[in-house]
Amino acid sequence: MRSEKLRVVLNAISLSRIPLGLVFLVLILRGALTEGLLVFLLGVSSDKVDGFLARRLRLEKIGLGRVLDPISDRIFISLSFLALYLAELKVDISWWAVLLTVGQDLILAPVGAYATFKKHRVSVSALGKLATSYQYVFVSFLLLLNLLGFSLNLLPLELMLVSLNLLSAGHHIYLCLLKGKNGAS
Repeated sequence: MRSEKLRVVLNAISLSRIPLGLVFLVLILRGALTEGLLVFLLGVSSDKVDGFLARRLRLEKIGLGRVLDPISDRIFISLSFLALYLAELKVDISWWAVLLTVGQDLILAPVGAYATFKKHRVSVSALGKLATSYQYVFVSFLLLLNLLGFSLNLLPLELMLVSLNLLSAGHHIYLCLLKGKNGAS
């Protein structure tokens, strides 16, 4: 009974990233970058907290959370990148970096969810975790640049973003389809 209540709490923490992503989108589009950054950091914190608690309590491989968590992550990241692209920022992200980041999530999230439900196995990809962490750092850094009024050519950072996304996607597909495991981040 206790573990069931804990799973519900962890699922609620995971799902909180979806409305946080929507709030982030609205704030950034309204030009409220400081508030947007705080909401974004709250979403990142919720990802870290629910992951830590799930591992600590050994609840990461059971229940609905094994699908809700990665899907919530992907929606949160996608909304964040869309917000950065649509907003009028001094330093902004390229359309192709957004397309490749969001596109990957739109393709891989259903594949990962299907593999998780079908095979009942979860294998977290270190490459996926690295790509997600870089995405978090990239969004935070871009917001900080705009808040501080600094100008910077983002091309090298965007190339790193896209490279990590593509490597993670390839590894994810390899784990899901070829090896029969779910490599969701």
